Amino acid sequence: MKKYVLFPIFLFSLFFSACGDISNEDLKPNVTGKAGELLLVVDDNKWKSAVGDSLREVFEQEVQILPQREPLFTVVNIPNKAFTNLFETHRSIVRVQISPKNEKASIKLRRDVWAKPQTVFEIKAPNDSVFFKIFSKRKQAIVDTLLLDEQRRYLQSYIKFENQEVTRILKQRGVPMHIPKGYRLDVNKDAFMWISYEAPLTSQAILISFIDYKDTAQLSKENLIHQIDSVLKVNVQGQTKGTYMQLEKRADILYKKMMRDGVYTVELRGLWQLENDYMGGPFVALISVDTKRQRLVLAYGYVYSPKYDKRNYMRQVETILYTLKIDK
Repeated sequence: MKKYVLFPIFLFSLFFSACGDISNEDLKPNVTGKAGELLLVVDDNKWKSAVGDSLREVFEQEVQILPQREPLFTVVNIPNKAFTNLFETHRSIVRVQISPKNEKASIKLRRDVWAKPQTVFEIKAPNDSVFFKIFSKRKQAIVDTLLLDEQRRYLQSYIKFENQEVTRILKQRGVPMHIPKGYRLDVNKDAFMWISYEAPLTSQAILISFIDYKDTAQLSKENLIHQIDSVLKVNVQGQTKGTYMQLEKRADILYKKMMRDGVYTVELRGLWQLENDYMGGPFVALISVDTKRQRLVLAYGYVYSPKYDKRNYMRQVETILYTLKIDK
């Protein structure tokens, strides 16, 4: 499958005259750190104790539905005394301070403290017991916020560097999405579209299929799996005759119902495999009911990356997928 910028002298007066209009927020640097990376600030004695175990259990838990084990976040740990200017600009920070000096336990979310777009959680507790109590109650919300903000960083870039031609075509088809540059529209049929980004060793793609909608029975897990397989068999074939993409039934396929912008939607997650071949990888699919046009909109994103970890590639595809809107 596929500087340094030297200002002319006469511009300096113009630059400094405009400084009064620049806010402190505008002057903050961009965040540092790799996508998916989390700076976990906690002292060594706590990191090596049950406190550290509880933090690792949450932030290094295995990502669901990937071919190989990958952690939810790539954790970088430093003690509080090492948390200096060098680390303050990191994209995602969770700082844990456990000390009798903390009379009240608290978990605070702060954004863009030292850089932008930045997410900082500050967790304070007087002792380990209180820490476990408050962290247990808020850990899922912390994870959800960190993941959502990571997705927003991707989205900011995708909107800034957008493939406007593909985006325009999708809007004409009643399914607006934000497609970043680098992706191209490979197939544009009446009932099927294929948008892909191809690199030498990786492939990321969004497939969109339009299916006549009759009743809610079509939205059962079994029916959707069958429908997706049918679309893939016809439209996504391998280079060798008799090979085609299908959902991998030997692994769990997660099924979730939701409302997105007032539109009934089902999400499926799992693995795909190339029938009669050895290729495979993760996928996520959104199936939305387009009542205006009496159709189901199937948006299916996949990654093929046999030599690299797939977590971040999949998050990139998922970010694009979740910009899908049903034009009402």
